[in-house]
Amino acid sequence: MLSRHQREIRRLVVFGMVGSLNTAICYGLFAALVHWLAWNYNMALVADYAFGAVLGYSLHRIATFADRKNVRLGFGKYAVTLIIAFLLNIAVLNLIVQRLQLDPLPAQAMSIMLVTLLSYTMQRFWVFRSHHHPQAVPEAETEPAAQAPLAV
Repeated sequence: MLSRHQREIRRLVVFGMVGSLNTAICYGLFAALVHWLAWNYNMALVADYAFGAVLGYSLHRIATFADRKNVRLGFGKYAVTLIIAFLLNIAVLNLIVQRLQLDPLPAQAMSIMLVTLLSYTMQRFWVFRSHHHPQAVPEAETEPAAQAPLAV
């Protein structure tokens, strides 16, 4: 059986892998909308986040936080987390594009890095937090040693 520390390290690694996959797909969408379809970068960011919300929640629920039981209001909390991340992301993106005169694609790459830590923290401690029933066994005792790996 993995210790609590080992489970958290594993979860953080899987979060990074899932988040990287989701970010790469959404960044590709953002780039396509901005450069090929000539969308305004702010509108492209809205589309990016809307698509990424569904994809990211699904991937994180299946892989990163699969061991969490009795998650309440998961998608609603995930949506709130993404709204907060989006607001921070759009503020940073606009600051970089307008003040530093950087192209939207590298500016968005920089913005993504800044909001990732906030996103992980909110997902770890709020979105996918387990809620145990009074008779429930603590999380550390419910994870069997032979549980399927947290992988995509």
